[in-house]
Amino acid sequence: MVSVEAISWALNHAPIPTDRKDASTLAITLIALANHAGPDGRDAFPSVERMMRYTRLSRRTIQRSLRSLEELGLIKPGNTHVRDAKIPEANSRPQVYNLALSTRLSTAPDERRQDDAPLTSRGRQQKRLGASAATSGGVTTTPKPSFNRPDNRPAPSAPPTGRSAVPPVCGQCDARDSDPVSARVLWLDEDRTRSVPCPRCAPQRNGGAR
Repeated sequence: MVSVEAISWALNHAPIPTDRKDASTLAITLIALANHAGPDGRDAFPSVERMMRYTRLSRRTIQRSLRSLEELGLIKPGNTHVRDAKIPEANSRPQVYNLALSTRLSTAPDERRQDDAPLTSRGRQQKRLGASAATSGGVTTTPKPSFNRPDNRPAPSAPPTGRSAVPPVCGQCDARDSDPVSARVLWLDEDRTRSVPCPRCAPQRNGGAR
C-alpha cells in the first residue's frame, strides 16, 4: 500500500539542499523509495530495477543517489525481517531503508524560508531572484517598475505655442471666417482685378495693392 505520509514528506519536507548539482536526482530517488515505505517511513525495499523504471535513471545513478541520501541522514538501513518474509530468494533481496520522516525543513521563526526558498547545504536560505520583498508586518510587496514611478513618468506635452488665432472677419470685406488673413482683401474694381488687404482684418498688411 502506498504511504501518503511518506510521499508527502519526500515531496514537501525532506531537506534536500538545493545548491547540490544532484538535488533533483536525490529528490526523485527519495520519492521512489517513499512510494514503498510504510506510514512511519519504514520498510521501503523496492528493487533497483523498479526504481530505475520509476525515475528513468541508470543503475549507477540510483546507487549513487542512495548513498548520498544516507550521507545526508534522510534514509538509513532498515530491518530485514519484513523483506525476508516477502522475498524468500536471498539472492534477489534488495536493501531495506527507513526514511527519516522526523527530519524536516526548519520552520523556526528566525530560520523560516523567505519567499518559499529551500535550504542549501550550508543551512542558509537561498534567496530567490525577484522583486518581492517582505515588510516588517509580514506583508509581501512588489516594488513598481521604474517606468511606473511618478518621478519617471513622461511630462505631459505642453500646448503648442507660437500660433496666433485667426481674427474674426470684420464684416466690411468679402472674406469668410474660414479664409486666412492673406485672403481678406478689399476689391478696387468690379472685375476684381485689383485689391488691397483689408485694413480691419489685417492692418499690418495694409497698403499693398495687387
